[in-house]
Amino acid sequence: MRNFTSTQAELGENPLLGVTPIEQVRLDTYCRDEITKTLRGLQEIYRNKVLLKEIQDVLSELVPKGTSWNDGRKGMDLWVIFVLGTLRLSCNWDYDKLKSCYDYHHKIREICGVDLFCDVDIVTGRQTIHDNVSLFTKKIANKISKLVVAFSHELLFPEERELHSRCDSFVFETNVHFPTDLNLLKDSVRKVLSIGGKLASSLKITGWREVKSQQKKFHSLYNKLSKMRHSNSKKEERKEKRRLEIEEIIKDYLSVARAHLLKARTLQNSLDEECPKLQLNMDYTDLFIKQISRRVLNGETISPDEKVYSIFEPHTEWICKGKAGIRQELGVKVCVVEDQFGFILDHRIMKGEQDKDVAVEMVRKSKELYPGLTSMSFDKGFYSKVDKDGQNNHSRIEALEVRAHLPVKGRRNKAAQERESKEAFVVARKQHPAVESAINALESHGFDRCPDKGTPNFERYAAMAISASNIHHLGAIIMAREIKVLRRKRKSA
Repeated sequence: MRNFTSTQAELGENPLLGVTPIEQVRLDTYCRDEITKTLRGLQEIYRNKVLLKEIQDVLSELVPKGTSWNDGRKGMDLWVIFVLGTLRLSCNWDYDKLKSCYDYHHKIREICGVDLFCDVDIVTGRQTIHDNVSLFTKKIANKISKLVVAFSHELLFPEERELHSRCDSFVFETNVHFPTDLNLLKDSVRKVLSIGGKLASSLKITGWREVKSQQKKFHSLYNKLSKMRHSNSKKEERKEKRRLEIEEIIKDYLSVARAHLLKARTLQNSLDEECPKLQLNMDYTDLFIKQISRRVLNGETISPDEKVYSIFEPHTEWICKGKAGIRQELGVKVCVVEDQFGFILDHRIMKGEQDKDVAVEMVRKSKELYPGLTSMSFDKGFYSKVDKDGQNNHSRIEALEVRAHLPVKGRRNKAAQERESKEAFVVARKQHPAVESAINALESHGFDRCPDKGTPNFERYAAMAISASNIHHLGAIIMAREIKVLRRKRKSA
Protein backbone atom coordinates (compact mmCIF):
# COMPACT_ATOMS: atom_id res chain seq x y z
CA MET A 1 0.00 0.00 0.00
CA ARG A 2 1.34 3.41 -0.98
CA ASN A 3 0.30 7.03 -0.48
CA PHE A 4 1.70 10.22 -1.94
CA THR A 5 1.56 12.11 1.38
CA SER A 6 -0.39 10.18 4.00
CA THR A 7 -0.12 12.66 6.91
CA GLN A 8 -0.68 15.81 4.85
CA ALA A 9 -3.74 14.30 3.19
CA GLU A 10 -5.43 14.08 6.59
CA LEU A 11 -5.08 17.81 7.27
CA GLY A 12 -8.26 19.84 7.26
CA GLU A 13 -9.54 22.78 9.23
CA ASN A 14 -8.21 21.12 12.37
CA PRO A 15 -4.66 19.96 11.63
CA LEU A 16 -3.10 17.11 13.56
CA LEU A 17 -1.30 18.21 16.68
CA GLY A 18 2.26 17.46 15.60
CA VAL A 19 1.98 18.11 11.86
CA THR A 20 2.88 21.42 10.24
CA PRO A 21 1.52 21.83 6.68
CA ILE A 22 4.47 21.64 4.30
CA GLU A 23 3.51 24.98 2.74
CA GLN A 24 3.79 26.64 6.18
CA VAL A 25 7.11 25.18 7.34
CA ARG A 26 9.36 28.07 8.36
CA LEU A 27 12.89 27.96 6.93
CA ASP A 28 15.70 30.38 7.80
CA THR A 29 15.91 32.69 4.80
CA TYR A 30 19.44 33.78 5.65
CA CYS A 31 20.77 30.24 5.99
CA ARG A 32 23.37 29.41 3.34
CA ASP A 33 23.46 25.69 4.01
CA GLU A 34 22.65 23.37 1.09
CA ILE A 35 20.03 21.51 3.14
CA THR A 36 17.91 24.62 3.65
CA LYS A 37 18.17 25.66 -0.01
CA THR A 38 17.13 22.21 -1.18
CA LEU A 39 14.21 22.11 1.27
CA ARG A 40 13.12 25.56 0.07
CA GLY A 41 13.06 24.33 -3.52
CA LEU A 42 11.03 21.27 -2.49
CA GLN A 43 8.64 23.45 -0.52
CA GLU A 44 8.05 25.70 -3.54
CA ILE A 45 7.29 22.61 -5.64
CA TYR A 46 4.76 21.47 -3.03
CA ARG A 47 3.08 24.88 -2.94
CA ASN A 48 2.31 24.80 -6.67
CA LYS A 49 -0.52 22.27 -6.90
CA VAL A 50 -0.37 21.97 -10.69
CA LEU A 51 3.33 21.07 -10.65
CA LEU A 52 2.80 18.85 -7.60
CA LYS A 53 0.13 16.86 -9.44
CA GLU A 54 2.44 16.39 -12.42
CA ILE A 55 5.27 15.20 -10.17
CA GLN A 56 2.85 12.91 -8.35
CA ASP A 57 1.95 11.29 -11.66
CA VAL A 58 5.64 10.78 -12.44
CA LEU A 59 6.43 9.42 -8.96
CA SER A 60 3.58 6.92 -9.26
CA GLU A 61 5.86 5.08 -11.72
CA LEU A 62 8.10 4.24 -8.74
CA VAL A 63 5.59 1.67 -7.52
CA PRO A 64 6.41 -1.72 -9.08
CA LYS A 65 3.82 -3.19 -11.40
CA GLY A 66 1.39 -5.51 -9.65
CA THR A 67 1.73 -3.68 -6.32
CA SER A 68 -1.59 -2.60 -4.83
CA TRP A 69 -2.03 1.04 -3.84
CA ASN A 70 -4.65 0.22 -1.20
CA ASP A 71 -3.88 -3.29 0.12
CA GLY A 72 -0.98 -4.76 2.03
CA ARG A 73 1.58 -3.37 4.41
CA LYS A 74 2.03 0.41 4.33
CA GLY A 75 5.10 1.54 2.39
CA MET A 76 7.04 4.80 2.46
CA ASP A 77 5.17 7.80 1.03
CA LEU A 78 6.18 8.83 -2.49
CA TRP A 79 6.76 12.42 -1.37
CA VAL A 80 9.17 11.21 1.33
CA ILE A 81 11.05 9.09 -1.23
CA PHE A 82 11.29 12.16 -3.49
CA VAL A 83 12.60 14.37 -0.66
CA LEU A 84 15.17 11.82 0.51
CA GLY A 85 16.36 11.03 -3.03
CA THR A 86 16.83 14.74 -3.70
CA LEU A 87 18.68 15.39 -0.43
CA ARG A 88 21.00 12.44 -0.94
CA LEU A 89 22.29 13.86 -4.24
CA SER A 90 22.02 17.56 -3.42
CA CYS A 91 24.02 17.18 -0.20
CA ASN A 92 26.23 14.35 -1.47
CA TRP A 93 25.32 12.03 1.43
CA ASP A 94 25.65 8.30 1.80
CA TYR A 95 22.69 6.30 3.09
CA ASP A 96 23.90 6.35 6.69
CA LYS A 97 24.02 10.15 6.75
CA LEU A 98 20.67 10.30 4.96
CA LYS A 99 19.07 8.05 7.57
CA SER A 100 20.53 10.05 10.45
CA CYS A 101 19.28 13.37 9.06
CA TYR A 102 15.82 11.97 8.26
CA ASP A 103 15.50 10.65 11.82
CA TYR A 104 16.85 13.68 13.71
CA HIS A 105 16.80 16.80 11.48
CA HIS A 106 13.72 18.77 12.53
CA LYS A 107 13.15 20.68 9.27
CA ILE A 108 13.66 17.64 7.05
CA ARG A 109 11.03 15.78 9.04
CA GLU A 110 8.65 18.74 8.72
CA ILE A 111 9.09 18.93 4.92
CA CYS A 112 8.51 15.17 4.76
CA GLY A 113 5.23 15.67 6.67
CA VAL A 114 6.22 13.60 9.71
CA ASP A 115 4.05 13.87 12.82
CA LEU A 116 6.51 15.41 15.30
CA PHE A 117 4.19 14.73 18.25
CA CYS A 118 3.15 11.10 17.82
CA ASP A 119 6.13 9.94 15.70
CA VAL A 120 8.87 11.95 17.38
CA ASP A 121 10.82 8.86 18.50
CA ILE A 122 10.20 6.70 15.42
CA VAL A 123 13.30 6.02 13.31
CA THR A 124 13.54 4.43 9.88
CA GLY A 125 15.81 1.55 8.93
CA ARG A 126 18.75 2.26 6.64
CA GLN A 127 17.80 -0.62 4.35
CA THR A 128 14.24 0.71 4.09
CA ILE A 129 15.52 4.09 2.89
CA HIS A 130 17.99 2.42 0.50
CA ASP A 131 15.34 0.15 -1.02
CA ASN A 132 12.85 2.99 -1.53
CA VAL A 133 15.27 5.58 -2.93
CA SER A 134 16.63 2.89 -5.26
CA LEU A 135 13.19 2.69 -6.89
CA PHE A 136 14.10 5.82 -8.85
CA THR A 137 15.02 5.28 -12.49
CA LYS A 138 16.86 7.40 -15.02
CA LYS A 139 13.60 8.02 -16.88
CA ILE A 140 11.74 9.24 -13.77
CA ALA A 141 14.58 11.55 -12.72
CA ASN A 142 14.77 13.09 -16.21
CA LYS A 143 11.02 13.75 -16.25
CA ILE A 144 11.14 15.46 -12.85
CA SER A 145 14.11 17.57 -13.89
CA LYS A 146 12.28 18.80 -16.99
CA LEU A 147 9.17 19.69 -14.96
CA VAL A 148 11.24 21.58 -12.37
CA VAL A 149 13.19 23.57 -14.98
CA ALA A 150 10.04 24.50 -16.94
CA PHE A 151 8.32 25.57 -13.69
CA SER A 152 11.36 27.59 -12.60
CA HIS A 153 11.50 29.45 -15.91
CA GLU A 154 7.80 30.33 -15.69
CA LEU A 155 7.93 31.31 -12.01
CA LEU A 156 11.21 33.20 -11.81
CA PHE A 157 11.78 34.55 -15.34
CA PRO A 158 8.36 34.84 -17.02
CA GLU A 159 9.49 37.65 -19.35
CA GLU A 160 12.48 35.71 -20.70
CA ARG A 161 11.23 33.61 -23.61
CA GLU A 162 14.55 32.89 -25.30
CA LEU A 163 17.02 30.44 -23.83
CA HIS A 164 20.75 30.93 -24.36
CA SER A 165 22.78 27.94 -23.26
CA ARG A 166 26.33 26.72 -22.70
CA CYS A 167 27.59 23.20 -23.35
CA ASP A 168 30.63 21.44 -21.92
CA SER A 169 31.78 18.04 -20.67
CA PHE A 170 33.53 16.72 -17.57
CA VAL A 171 34.52 13.37 -16.10
CA PHE A 172 32.07 11.60 -13.79
CA GLU A 173 34.31 9.23 -11.85
CA THR A 174 33.44 5.66 -11.00
CA ASN A 175 34.23 4.17 -7.60
CA VAL A 176 37.10 1.89 -8.67
CA HIS A 177 40.69 1.27 -7.60
CA PHE A 178 43.63 2.04 -9.87
CA PRO A 179 43.58 -0.73 -12.51
CA THR A 180 46.47 -2.95 -13.52
CA ASP A 181 46.08 -6.25 -15.32
CA LEU A 182 47.61 -8.00 -12.29
CA ASN A 183 45.12 -6.69 -9.72
CA LEU A 184 42.21 -7.11 -12.16
CA LEU A 185 43.16 -10.77 -12.51
CA LYS A 186 43.19 -11.02 -8.71
CA ASP A 187 39.66 -9.54 -8.57
CA SER A 188 38.30 -11.87 -11.24
CA VAL A 189 39.82 -15.00 -9.66
CA ARG A 190 38.44 -13.97 -6.27
CA LYS A 191 34.93 -13.66 -7.75
CA VAL A 192 35.27 -16.96 -9.62
CA LEU A 193 36.18 -18.73 -6.38
CA SER A 194 33.46 -16.96 -4.40
CA ILE A 195 30.64 -17.66 -6.87
CA GLY A 196 31.86 -21.18 -7.57
CA GLY A 197 32.08 -21.97 -3.86
CA LYS A 198 28.48 -20.85 -3.24
CA LEU A 199 27.21 -22.89 -6.20
CA ALA A 200 29.13 -25.99 -5.12
CA SER A 201 27.87 -25.63 -1.55
CA SER A 202 24.22 -25.32 -2.62
CA LEU A 203 24.50 -28.30 -5.01
CA LYS A 204 26.70 -30.32 -2.62
CA ILE A 205 29.56 -30.64 -5.11
CA THR A 206 32.89 -31.64 -3.58
CA GLY A 207 36.25 -29.94 -4.13
CA TRP A 208 35.25 -26.38 -3.20
CA ARG A 209 35.58 -26.54 0.59
CA GLU A 210 38.77 -24.44 0.90
CA VAL A 211 37.64 -21.41 -1.11
CA LYS A 212 38.66 -18.81 1.48
CA SER A 213 42.07 -20.40 1.93
CA GLN A 214 42.62 -20.44 -1.84
CA GLN A 215 41.63 -16.78 -2.08
CA LYS A 216 44.14 -15.86 0.64
CA LYS A 217 46.93 -17.82 -1.02
CA PHE A 218 46.28 -16.19 -4.39
CA HIS A 219 46.13 -12.77 -2.73
CA SER A 220 49.46 -13.47 -0.99
CA LEU A 221 51.00 -14.35 -4.32
CA TYR A 222 49.72 -11.05 -5.73
CA ASN A 223 51.16 -9.13 -2.74
CA LYS A 224 54.53 -10.75 -3.30
CA LEU A 225 54.40 -9.80 -6.96
CA SER A 226 53.28 -6.22 -6.30
CA LYS A 227 56.23 -5.67 -3.95
CA MET A 228 58.76 -6.74 -6.55
CA ARG A 229 60.61 -3.85 -8.11
CA HIS A 230 62.80 -3.74 -11.19
CA SER A 231 66.50 -3.21 -10.49
CA ASN A 232 67.88 0.33 -10.71
CA SER A 233 71.43 -0.96 -11.00
CA LYS A 234 73.56 0.23 -13.88
CA LYS A 235 74.88 -3.29 -14.34
CA GLU A 236 72.99 -5.20 -17.02
CA GLU A 237 73.56 -8.51 -15.25
CA ARG A 238 71.65 -7.43 -12.14
CA LYS A 239 68.85 -5.93 -14.23
CA GLU A 240 68.45 -9.13 -16.21
CA LYS A 241 68.53 -11.26 -13.07
CA ARG A 242 65.79 -9.15 -11.45
CA ARG A 243 63.70 -9.25 -14.60
CA LEU A 244 63.89 -13.04 -14.73
CA GLU A 245 62.89 -13.30 -11.05
CA ILE A 246 59.78 -11.17 -11.66
CA GLU A 247 58.96 -13.16 -14.78
CA GLU A 248 59.12 -16.44 -12.84
CA ILE A 249 56.75 -15.15 -10.15
CA ILE A 250 54.32 -13.94 -12.84
CA LYS A 251 54.42 -17.40 -14.42
CA ASP A 252 53.51 -18.94 -11.06
CA TYR A 253 50.75 -16.32 -10.65
CA LEU A 254 49.27 -17.18 -14.05
CA SER A 255 49.63 -20.91 -13.44
CA VAL A 256 47.53 -20.73 -10.25
CA ALA A 257 44.95 -18.54 -12.02
CA ARG A 258 44.68 -21.09 -14.86
CA ALA A 259 44.16 -23.89 -12.34
CA HIS A 260 41.27 -22.01 -10.70
CA LEU A 261 39.81 -21.21 -14.11
CA LEU A 262 39.93 -24.87 -15.18
CA LYS A 263 38.25 -25.90 -11.94
CA ALA A 264 35.48 -23.33 -12.50
CA ARG A 265 34.94 -24.52 -16.08
CA THR A 266 34.53 -28.08 -14.83
CA LEU A 267 31.92 -26.85 -12.35
CA GLN A 268 30.12 -24.84 -15.05
CA ASN A 269 29.95 -27.88 -17.35
CA SER A 270 28.43 -30.00 -14.57
CA LEU A 271 25.53 -27.56 -14.04
CA ASP A 272 22.15 -28.11 -15.66
CA GLU A 273 21.89 -24.37 -16.42
CA GLU A 274 24.71 -21.93 -17.10
CA CYS A 275 25.47 -19.40 -14.35
CA PRO A 276 25.88 -15.98 -16.07
CA LYS A 277 27.84 -14.40 -13.20
CA LEU A 278 30.30 -17.27 -13.04
CA GLN A 279 30.71 -17.26 -16.82
CA LEU A 280 31.29 -13.51 -16.90
CA ASN A 281 34.08 -13.66 -14.31
CA MET A 282 35.58 -16.70 -16.03
CA ASP A 283 35.72 -14.67 -19.25
CA TYR A 284 37.43 -11.83 -17.40
CA THR A 285 39.94 -14.26 -15.87
CA ASP A 286 40.76 -15.74 -19.26
CA LEU A 287 41.11 -12.23 -20.77
CA PHE A 288 43.56 -10.99 -18.12
CA ILE A 289 45.62 -14.19 -18.24
CA LYS A 290 46.07 -13.73 -21.98
CA GLN A 291 46.85 -10.01 -21.69
CA ILE A 292 49.46 -10.52 -18.96
CA SER A 293 51.08 -13.31 -20.97
CA ARG A 294 51.22 -11.11 -24.07
CA ARG A 295 52.55 -8.08 -22.19
CA VAL A 296 55.10 -9.72 -19.87
CA LEU A 297 56.16 -12.91 -21.62
CA ASN A 298 55.84 -11.83 -25.27
CA GLY A 299 56.68 -8.13 -24.89
CA GLU A 300 53.54 -6.96 -26.71
CA THR A 301 51.75 -3.66 -26.15
CA ILE A 302 48.04 -4.00 -25.34
CA SER A 303 45.91 -1.50 -27.26
CA PRO A 304 43.43 0.64 -25.28
CA ASP A 305 40.48 -0.88 -27.14
CA GLU A 306 41.24 -4.30 -25.62
CA LYS A 307 41.62 -3.08 -22.05
CA VAL A 308 39.06 -3.39 -19.26
CA TYR A 309 39.54 -1.04 -16.30
CA SER A 310 37.17 -2.63 -13.79
CA ILE A 311 35.28 -5.93 -13.64
CA PHE A 312 32.74 -4.36 -11.27
CA GLU A 313 32.18 -1.14 -13.27
CA PRO A 314 32.83 -2.27 -16.87
CA HIS A 315 31.71 1.11 -18.27
CA THR A 316 34.79 2.76 -16.72
CA GLU A 317 37.11 4.51 -19.19
CA TRP A 318 40.68 5.82 -18.90
CA ILE A 319 40.36 9.54 -19.65
CA CYS A 320 43.20 12.03 -20.08
CA LYS A 321 41.97 15.61 -20.53
CA GLY A 322 45.34 17.31 -20.07
CA LYS A 323 44.43 19.04 -16.80
CA ALA A 324 47.26 20.39 -14.68
CA GLY A 325 48.16 17.95 -11.92
CA ILE A 326 45.72 15.28 -13.15
CA ARG A 327 47.36 12.65 -15.32
CA GLN A 328 44.23 10.56 -15.81
CA GLU A 329 40.71 10.08 -14.52
CA LEU A 330 38.76 6.83 -14.27
CA GLY A 331 35.12 7.24 -15.15
CA VAL A 332 32.88 8.32 -18.00
CA LYS A 333 32.60 11.75 -19.62
CA VAL A 334 29.28 13.53 -19.17
CA CYS A 335 28.11 16.41 -21.34
CA VAL A 336 25.79 19.02 -19.79
CA VAL A 337 23.84 21.98 -21.15
CA GLU A 338 23.27 24.97 -18.86
CA ASP A 339 20.97 27.91 -19.60
CA GLN A 340 21.63 31.56 -18.79
CA PHE A 341 19.77 31.21 -15.46
CA GLY A 342 21.99 28.41 -14.16
CA PHE A 343 19.60 25.47 -14.64
CA ILE A 344 20.82 22.25 -16.29
CA LEU A 345 18.65 21.62 -19.34
CA ASP A 346 20.02 18.25 -20.41
CA HIS A 347 22.89 15.82 -19.97
CA ARG A 348 24.39 12.90 -21.85
CA ILE A 349 26.66 10.08 -20.66
CA MET A 350 29.34 9.83 -23.34
CA LYS A 351 30.27 6.16 -23.49
CA GLY A 352 33.20 5.93 -25.90
CA GLU A 353 32.33 9.33 -27.39
CA GLN A 354 34.24 12.57 -27.76
CA ASP A 355 32.92 16.12 -27.53
CA LYS A 356 32.66 16.56 -31.29
CA ASP A 357 30.56 13.37 -31.56
CA VAL A 358 27.75 14.65 -29.31
CA ALA A 359 27.52 18.37 -30.18
CA VAL A 360 24.69 18.09 -32.72
CA GLU A 361 22.74 15.54 -30.67
CA MET A 362 22.91 17.71 -27.54
CA VAL A 363 21.45 20.64 -29.46
CA ARG A 364 18.75 18.51 -31.07
CA LYS A 365 17.58 16.97 -27.80
CA SER A 366 17.73 20.27 -25.88
CA LYS A 367 15.68 21.92 -28.63
CA GLU A 368 13.05 19.16 -28.37
CA LEU A 369 12.82 19.57 -24.59
CA TYR A 370 12.84 23.37 -24.63
CA PRO A 371 11.58 24.89 -27.92
CA GLY A 372 12.62 28.37 -26.70
CA LEU A 373 16.31 27.47 -27.10
CA THR A 374 17.88 29.93 -29.56
CA SER A 375 21.66 29.66 -29.06
CA MET A 376 24.34 27.46 -27.58
CA SER A 377 28.03 28.13 -26.98
CA PHE A 378 30.81 25.53 -27.03
CA ASP A 379 34.56 25.27 -26.68
CA LYS A 380 36.92 24.14 -29.45
CA GLY A 381 36.65 20.48 -28.51
CA PHE A 382 33.17 20.35 -30.05
CA TYR A 383 34.39 21.57 -33.44
CA SER A 384 34.54 19.10 -36.33
CA LYS A 385 36.05 19.38 -39.79
CA VAL A 386 33.97 19.43 -42.95
CA ASP A 387 33.06 15.87 -43.98
CA LYS A 388 32.48 14.42 -47.47
CA ASP A 389 28.93 15.87 -47.48
CA GLY A 390 30.31 19.37 -46.98
CA GLN A 391 28.86 19.59 -43.45
CA ASN A 392 30.39 20.10 -40.02
CA ASN A 393 29.01 20.50 -36.50
CA HIS A 394 28.51 24.24 -36.95
CA SER A 395 26.41 23.92 -40.11
CA ARG A 396 24.37 21.02 -38.70
CA ILE A 397 23.55 22.97 -35.53
CA GLU A 398 22.59 26.06 -37.52
CA ALA A 399 20.23 23.83 -39.55
CA LEU A 400 18.35 23.13 -36.29
CA GLU A 401 17.56 26.87 -36.00
CA VAL A 402 19.98 27.30 -33.08
CA ARG A 403 22.84 29.79 -33.26
CA ALA A 404 26.08 27.90 -32.72
CA HIS A 405 28.80 29.89 -30.98
CA LEU A 406 31.40 27.28 -31.84
CA PRO A 407 35.01 28.47 -32.31
CA VAL A 408 37.15 26.91 -35.00
CA LYS A 409 39.98 24.65 -33.93
CA GLY A 410 43.27 25.63 -35.53
CA ARG A 411 43.80 28.32 -38.14
CA ARG A 412 40.69 30.31 -39.09
CA ASN A 413 39.74 31.23 -42.64
CA LYS A 414 38.16 34.54 -43.59
CA ALA A 415 34.57 33.33 -43.08
CA ALA A 416 35.39 31.98 -39.62
CA GLN A 417 37.12 35.24 -38.65
CA GLU A 418 34.09 37.27 -39.68
CA ARG A 419 31.71 34.99 -37.79
CA GLU A 420 33.77 35.00 -34.60
CA SER A 421 34.19 38.77 -34.64
CA LYS A 422 30.43 39.43 -34.43
CA GLU A 423 29.16 40.98 -31.21
CA ALA A 424 26.80 38.09 -30.35
CA PHE A 425 29.61 35.55 -30.74
CA VAL A 426 32.03 37.62 -28.61
CA VAL A 427 29.44 38.02 -25.84
CA ALA A 428 28.62 34.30 -25.86
CA ARG A 429 32.30 33.35 -25.73
CA LYS A 430 32.85 35.65 -22.74
CA GLN A 431 29.90 34.11 -20.91
CA HIS A 432 30.81 30.52 -21.79
CA PRO A 433 33.30 29.96 -18.91
CA ALA A 434 30.35 30.25 -16.50
CA VAL A 435 29.52 26.63 -17.38
CA GLU A 436 32.65 25.62 -15.44
CA SER A 437 31.01 27.07 -12.34
CA ALA A 438 27.94 24.93 -12.99
CA ILE A 439 30.11 21.83 -13.40
CA ASN A 440 31.92 22.60 -10.13
CA ALA A 441 28.53 22.99 -8.41
CA LEU A 442 27.42 19.62 -9.80
CA GLU A 443 30.60 17.96 -8.55
CA SER A 444 30.03 19.49 -5.11
CA HIS A 445 26.50 18.10 -5.02
CA GLY A 446 27.08 14.43 -5.76
CA PHE A 447 28.29 14.48 -9.37
CA ASP A 448 31.96 13.89 -8.58
CA ARG A 449 32.08 10.12 -8.00
CA CYS A 450 29.32 7.52 -8.24
CA PRO A 451 29.06 5.22 -5.20
CA ASP A 452 26.34 3.05 -6.78
CA LYS A 453 27.35 -0.16 -8.52
CA GLY A 454 26.45 -1.22 -12.04
CA THR A 455 25.79 0.64 -15.30
CA PRO A 456 22.00 1.18 -14.77
CA ASN A 457 22.62 2.60 -11.28
CA PHE A 458 25.43 4.79 -12.66
CA GLU A 459 23.01 6.32 -15.18
CA ARG A 460 20.28 6.70 -12.57
CA TYR A 461 22.65 8.43 -10.16
CA ALA A 462 23.68 10.93 -12.86
CA ALA A 463 20.06 11.73 -13.74
CA MET A 464 19.11 12.18 -10.08
CA ALA A 465 22.10 14.47 -9.57
CA ILE A 466 20.85 16.76 -12.36
CA SER A 467 17.32 16.81 -10.91
CA ALA A 468 18.59 17.52 -7.36
CA SER A 469 20.88 20.28 -8.65
CA ASN A 470 18.00 22.06 -10.37
CA ILE A 471 15.81 21.83 -7.24
CA HIS A 472 18.68 23.18 -5.12
CA HIS A 473 19.22 26.03 -7.59
CA LEU A 474 15.49 26.86 -7.54
CA GLY A 475 15.56 27.12 -3.75
CA ALA A 476 18.74 29.23 -3.81
CA ILE A 477 17.24 31.79 -6.23
CA ILE A 478 14.00 32.05 -4.24
CA MET A 479 15.86 32.57 -0.97
CA ALA A 480 18.11 35.22 -2.56
CA ARG A 481 15.03 37.13 -3.73
CA GLU A 482 13.40 36.83 -0.32
CA ILE A 483 16.53 38.30 1.28
CA LYS A 484 16.34 41.31 -1.07
CA VAL A 485 12.70 41.87 -0.10
CA LEU A 486 13.55 41.72 3.61
CA ARG A 487 16.41 44.19 3.16
CA ARG A 488 14.14 46.64 1.33
CA LYS A 489 11.63 46.46 4.16
CA ARG A 490 14.36 47.17 6.70
CA LYS A 491 15.57 50.20 4.77
CA SER A 492 12.06 51.58 4.36
CA ALA A 493 11.19 50.99 8.04
